[in-house]
Amino acid sequence: MSLGLGIPEAKADNDVGQFSNWDERPDDEIYVFGLELDGYILSEGFILFYDGKEAFLPLGALADALEFPIEINTGEGIAQGWFLNDDRTFDLNLKAGNVKLKKRSLPIEPGQVERHPDDLYISFSELEKWFPFVLELRFEDLQIGVRALEPFPLQERIAKEARRSQIKHGESEEGLELIVPENDWFELPFLDISIDASGRNTENSIEGQVRQTTTVVGIVGGLDSEATLVANSAEEFPNIRLHMGRQSLDGGLLGPLDAREFSLGDVTTPDLALIADNTVGRGFSVSSFDLNRLEQTNKVTLRGELAVGWEVEIYRNGELIDFQTDTDVGDGRYEFTNVATVSGLNEFRLVFYGPQGQRREKFERYFVTAELAESQKGSFRIAANQTNRDLISFQKQINPREDDGENRIVAQAEYGITDVLSINGGVASLSYDGTRRNYAKVGAQTTFLGALGNMDIAVDDAGRTAVGARAQTQLGSWSLAVEQNWFQNFHSEQSDNSSVDGHLRSKTIARVNGHIPDYGLGNQPFTASVAHEISEDKERETQIFGRVSSVVRPFNLALSSTARIRSDQKSDSDARMLISTLMGDFRLRGEVGYKITPVAELDKVSLSADWRINEDFGTRFGLSHSGGNQSLNVASAGLNHQFDNFALGVNLEADSDGNYNARMGLSFSLGHDPNTGGVEMKSQAFARRSAISAQVFLDKDNDGVYGPDDSLIENAGFSGGALSRDIKTSADGTAFIVGLEPYREIEIGLNNGTLVDPFWVSATKNRKLILRPGTTTTLQFPVIETGEVDGLVILEDISLTTNGAVEITEKNSAGLRVILLDSNGRKISETMSAYDGYFFFNHIPYGEYKITLDTAQLTEAGYKSQVGSKSFVIDQAEPFISAQDLFIQTGDKI
Repeated sequence: MSLGLGIPEAKADNDVGQFSNWDERPDDEIYVFGLELDGYILSEGFILFYDGKEAFLPLGALADALEFPIEINTGEGIAQGWFLNDDRTFDLNLKAGNVKLKKRSLPIEPGQVERHPDDLYISFSELEKWFPFVLELRFEDLQIGVRALEPFPLQERIAKEARRSQIKHGESEEGLELIVPENDWFELPFLDISIDASGRNTENSIEGQVRQTTTVVGIVGGLDSEATLVANSAEEFPNIRLHMGRQSLDGGLLGPLDAREFSLGDVTTPDLALIADNTVGRGFSVSSFDLNRLEQTNKVTLRGELAVGWEVEIYRNGELIDFQTDTDVGDGRYEFTNVATVSGLNEFRLVFYGPQGQRREKFERYFVTAELAESQKGSFRIAANQTNRDLISFQKQINPREDDGENRIVAQAEYGITDVLSINGGVASLSYDGTRRNYAKVGAQTTFLGALGNMDIAVDDAGRTAVGARAQTQLGSWSLAVEQNWFQNFHSEQSDNSSVDGHLRSKTIARVNGHIPDYGLGNQPFTASVAHEISEDKERETQIFGRVSSVVRPFNLALSSTARIRSDQKSDSDARMLISTLMGDFRLRGEVGYKITPVAELDKVSLSADWRINEDFGTRFGLSHSGGNQSLNVASAGLNHQFDNFALGVNLEADSDGNYNARMGLSFSLGHDPNTGGVEMKSQAFARRSAISAQVFLDKDNDGVYGPDDSLIENAGFSGGALSRDIKTSADGTAFIVGLEPYREIEIGLNNGTLVDPFWVSATKNRKLILRPGTTTTLQFPVIETGEVDGLVILEDISLTTNGAVEITEKNSAGLRVILLDSNGRKISETMSAYDGYFFFNHIPYGEYKITLDTAQLTEAGYKSQVGSKSFVIDQAEPFISAQDLFIQTGDKI
């Protein structure tokens, strides 16, 4: 007997070390999910077993999807091969009851591996012991999430292909139409709105406060435009940030400048080695560099908008690095500055958590290789702004720096001499220490023995110089980096970006990133660095930093420690532990800070937990402790509900000083749907993303356009890696699909399996689109009615007997190619006759057709007689055509 998906039913046998029968699963434990690797959709139809407690994945299918060359022999209960690189061998043997990983052997826990005829099914927990990833089973979007804890070759290949597509994005996958929609000069924008209203009862007063973040994204004057309003009832006026610009994957912007992006309003000026930091402010920027190109190969600054009440975690290649709340940076932003990069692929995953239980992810990917500059091609970037000033700001800054509000301009240029050698230069004019200063620099980047090397020389307007050199390389799974900078009375933002007082004379950094060998504790990313600084006054400080991350299911832990050894002050050290977890519908995030020396004390503790009670309803709990002279403990609890159109939450908070706080939060997004002419309101934030307004209809007149004689189709679903599997059309045949990544190829097609009639099919193939933020693209999906035809290929041997009688012998012929032609003689499809001569074509649109055999194949096989063909019509009156037999005549001519 066969179970639902072709998996034979047999007697269960879960004892490791012996088996005689296949394992079995009931139909209600078989699921089909999508498979996603850090934002890349690998499969939309992945079979798994789930009994409500543990999920099991097919090892062979998973290895194929992740491009691990592992061969499965289900009959013998073995699997052999390697993963990530050929020295990381994999050898599973069910009879022996163990898995050998390189030189280490792990026992297979009873009941964690099941032997089925099609594959070996392994539990999530067991797979995470063997391979460097974490698995998530997400029922909300029917996806299996694979979170890589170190870069996979598959990720690097896909990211490289995506990077190459920025050069020639017109080259789409064969057979898929690539659409870049033409947008109007003005289109109705999308809005994200978050409101937080709170009341605080202290010993002396009752205070109320309302905070709001509103983001508006759309096209104004043909430009991508985004405005963010951050308002607080405690302040007289709000802050408003606005930027307008364009991006292009293949350049061509601003005429002869051939720019890939430009922006006006609130922009950032780039990091310039030895000279300037990455700084935000009102101004403009123009660049012809590839999108997401690193300003410096050894670090990156990740900055963006963070609505009221939201939190964000940052991971690099699966390693938990840091997290921030909306109050850490303030003013509605998050900002992770000078995050170190490693050789090869740097995949930064930003995980955002909303106050009403929302969760979303954003990926930013950067390569550190010697092939950043195209050979014989130049690129430039120029940016100017007013430091740390929003475009429209009425508030006085808290703790402003001396140079805030001053104008600055930074320009960079690079030219690729060969694929592995480039030269670059830059100039900057900015205010530093209250004085206008001008700088210039030149540099080169090359590779030697697999190491990426950079050399920079800078000079200021007084003739003082700075020299910097850095190198990065990768040895196996370890990334190594060293950096040395010398400043000869050279004063700049980067010479003052130090721990010692005053300006730097020298700074040396050595850093290593990799993975601690697995001694049974699972995958453990490791980072260590040593930074030694010498000031102009000869003060010295050595900073030693170490961080180890570990996944002890269900916890993702990161423990770091920093020691500072100073020549003129007391040395000190501290430790920090970050916790993040996902246990089904329960999420936990936290931080523990501890001062080790000179006085040991618990500095900070914060924990927050979200429990999704059901699909729409959840609760949140929080605890925090801050040490020091004014120690404070805070506890909070709240409830939230995500409706279709908005999300609502309430929260109560109390602290050890006897103060109480009540808070209510509301968030929603608005967008215009061109198909319905109305405004869609959703609880999901989508303003900075793109949308598709899809219309699905039965195209009765086969003209490809919806008309009065056509019928709208309800509950039609869509296919495509970036699309949720639960998106369906409503009663009016439309679906408003939001949350699509702008300036990335988005594939979309109609899922024929969701159509109510099995003989209905999409009239169009899947399409790829490159969309702009804050815009809606209208697509029509005509559905046509189809039929089918079948028949036999019959070999008819005609001969004369000895007495002159005609003798005809017939037999069915296998392996012959049958071709389906339309009324114009164009080939629509082809198939091979089966072992009994049977052939079959399905999903044939209504019309006139002909079937024939491949004459070239027949001639090669030695059949010389003329072959006939059959013509037929498929229409609503007769959609199923049978017995269209094709005859091959051989033998004597009669």
